Amino acid sequence: MNTKTKLRLSALGAILAVGLTVVSGATVANAADPTSFKQLNGVGSDTTQDVVRAIAATTTTLGSYDAAGANLSPTIKTTASGPTFNRPIGSGAGVKALSASAQGLNYGGSAAPITGQVDFARSSSGPVTGSVLTYVPFATDAVSYAVNSASDFPRNIKLGTAADSDTKFTLRNIYRCTVTSYNNADGDAVAITPLLPQTGSGTRSFFLGKLGLTDATTCGNTRSNTIIEHDGTVLTGPGDIVPFSIGQFIAQSNSPLTGSQDRRGFAELGKIDNVKPTVLSTDGVALNGSFPLVRTVYNVVQTSRLGEPAIAAAFVGTSSSFCANPSIIRTYGFAPLSSGCGATTLTGGFQ
Repeated sequence: MNTKTKLRLSALGAILAVGLTVVSGATVANAADPTSFKQLNGVGSDTTQDVVRAIAATTTTLGSYDAAGANLSPTIKTTASGPTFNRPIGSGAGVKALSASAQGLNYGGSAAPITGQVDFARSSSGPVTGSVLTYVPFATDAVSYAVNSASDFPRNIKLGTAADSDTKFTLRNIYRCTVTSYNNADGDAVAITPLLPQTGSGTRSFFLGKLGLTDATTCGNTRSNTIIEHDGTVLTGPGDIVPFSIGQFIAQSNSPLTGSQDRRGFAELGKIDNVKPTVLSTDGVALNGSFPLVRTVYNVVQTSRLGEPAIAAAFVGTSSSFCANPSIIRTYGFAPLSSGCGATTLTGGFQ
């Protein structure tokens, strides 16, 4: 049997030091937590942490605390007089921290309630039933899967439905483990390891939902809940596969410009139902808006606070900070919304 030895050379650039960079005429912060306390503080989604940080840097009021990345403290402190608490990792954790802040509850090992410490949550998934939180949309993302570029893992996989036979090679069957291997170029069977991000990940819940699966019906492996979203370095074997935000993949590939930490490793995105995840545009590589797994991304705020001037200026309406910076949204791999940016009609409950 021949061994495949050719690997794509991936130059993982050194983490950019805290500083400023210019993106399409706007000054944006490189990967880091805020260096000073801000009026409005956000936590949550790994998916949107980079683009939100970039837009926050165009204002004086917004501070956004990353969910994942190198050299991050496991805890954060968002106000001078507030308690220290565990860093929320993922959309679900961000909304839970916002909920605790709004309700005056402890969160993540805090020694005291985190009342007023979180003003918005980044979320790549929609709400649960309720009206006390408003999910304000600002961009479009899409989710594909990533495999190791040195492997022979198929690069064009059908999404799959419940009507398919258990042996049909689909993402749904891979993530319910009725399809457990593929044949490499030498005709040898390679065992598949379907990977999933940590519990509370918006990408995890979105991806499983599109496959018609749940946490209870998937066989996805979180490696003891240690897999963080959009980290291609987890793809260490030829049978590894993991969901990956296309927006994040583009942002990481633009890391010298965006300051995003390049965690792609040897990850390569695949097609779903013969549709490519990216397309060429006048600005370079862009998200394919026709991809099957398209989703909206949000900033979540308390409904009762929508009228506050700082919150309205940042999030609400087409002239808000998040809707008035389409060039930054594109540079960070997402697509500006064609309509509905800054709308306040989608609500949900505390988590």
